[in-house]
Amino acid sequence: MLPVKKVAIALFTACFPVFCLAGCSDKQGQQKPILKPVKIAVCVADMERDGNKIIEKVMEERKKKDKLDITWFDAKNDPTQQSSQVEKLTQKKVKAVVLQVVDPAAGSQLLKGLAEKNIKVVALEVLPLDAPVDAYVASNHALAGRLMAEYVINTVRKKNGIPLAQGEPGTAGQVQEQQQGGGSQSGGTQVGGGQEGGQGGGGSQQGGGQQGGGQQGGGPVIPPESQLQGTGPASVVLLTGDPGDPASREMASSARVVLKESQWVRLVGEYQHFRGDPAQVPFNMQQALAAANNRIDAVLATDSRLALAAVDVLKAAGLNNRVLTVGVGADQKASQALTAGEHDAEVDTRPDLLGQYALDAAVSLAKDEHWQYDSQTTSGSYSVPSRITPVRLVQPENMYLLNQRWSGLQGGGKEKGGGGSSEGGSSGSGKGGSESDSGKSGSDGLSGGQQGSGQQSGKQGGQGQKTKLKVTTMDGKTVEVEINGQVKKIESTDGGQGQQSQGGAGQQGGGGGGQ
Repeated sequence: MLPVKKVAIALFTACFPVFCLAGCSDKQGQQKPILKPVKIAVCVADMERDGNKIIEKVMEERKKKDKLDITWFDAKNDPTQQSSQVEKLTQKKVKAVVLQVVDPAAGSQLLKGLAEKNIKVVALEVLPLDAPVDAYVASNHALAGRLMAEYVINTVRKKNGIPLAQGEPGTAGQVQEQQQGGGSQSGGTQVGGGQEGGQGGGGSQQGGGQQGGGQQGGGPVIPPESQLQGTGPASVVLLTGDPGDPASREMASSARVVLKESQWVRLVGEYQHFRGDPAQVPFNMQQALAAANNRIDAVLATDSRLALAAVDVLKAAGLNNRVLTVGVGADQKASQALTAGEHDAEVDTRPDLLGQYALDAAVSLAKDEHWQYDSQTTSGSYSVPSRITPVRLVQPENMYLLNQRWSGLQGGGKEKGGGGSSEGGSSGSGKGGSESDSGKSGSDGLSGGQQGSGQQSGKQGGQGQKTKLKVTTMDGKTVEVEINGQVKKIESTDGGQGQQSQGGAGQQGGGGGGQ
């Protein structure tokens, strides 16, 4: 018989691999739990606003990467419809809501059900009045108003050859690129400025559209200071949004303060617009022009849509190249008008940053984590953790800041409509071109390729008497030549290789721009 000790050792040795395999099998069988996507809802006031389209694009791009389940609701600027949408959210298993309210005054009642269900709320650009909000993300409305006013002050001072002294009214625009979202805050509530598209349109581009940033096309641009008719204080009209829109109120208040402190400007009229409706602008602008005997030097608007509606009125009155126009929002149509030379400046509210920060806040709050806020904003009995995003002043010379944004939505932003039509008309009905309504045939984007070395701009003339040629080289240099008669052929040579543009219709130019 074998010793007991040897038998025990043999049995243990034989069974050890079985024990090991069993243990390993159990360990391998334990799979990591599948994490469900974080459910978030985004309720916007109106998805037709260009800024909201950018916000949607930013959030959707992050959805898969961050494992998110995002449900979108569009109130179509209807407070009743938004109330119904928010009520439905209380029945869904969402953890957080990014909410852009239509009516700030109804905020308290609107958010009651969400608070009872412990659904976190991130207010986007619009802070509901006296309501339990967990986070607030908005652009710097106070700085936006200040930049508008200071743009006019800077222009008047330049007209008079007077430099700016650091720290005095008019210098915020000089350091705006250093702004990181702090800026001045007036406390209380804020609502975002206009992000929606407006009226008007780009100037006609004969030839190939714009290339890169800055002003190309729409005729020669009159510098802002050259549009002012005198060297005295500029007469300014202020167009604001709805009286119940705290953001518009804050922008207007900030602009008012800066205007009042400067000897170079004077506020001659201020007009409110119910629900920020640009359809009300023509009547108000006609009132302002009549009261000032057409002697208005600048129009400031707290929304791009209001600014472009004012541009339309000024164009119809033949005054657009004598009046500075500034808006807030830098939406697509306002950007096109800047490029075409019909509009002077816009404050970009950076919807790309708004989308990123609002989503950051919603995800963090949904996971019961801390989110990176940088200030607090008071709304009634509540102090709301907030993050205020930077804004920046955009003019024709720095339009490159917006080219990528809008060409991404329009597939390159090619021209709409034909190029140098022999039926006449103005190539740039905006500032610097002939004042007419023909500028609405202009670009539908901000960048387009040069298709042909000869660009026809200006009047070609139905009778064929004169033709203005605008030639842009590959390095960006532009030369304009006016000749008698119609153009039959344009030919360029480069190292023996020639390119031709046949006939007076500019077939190589904007003819294919609408594709």
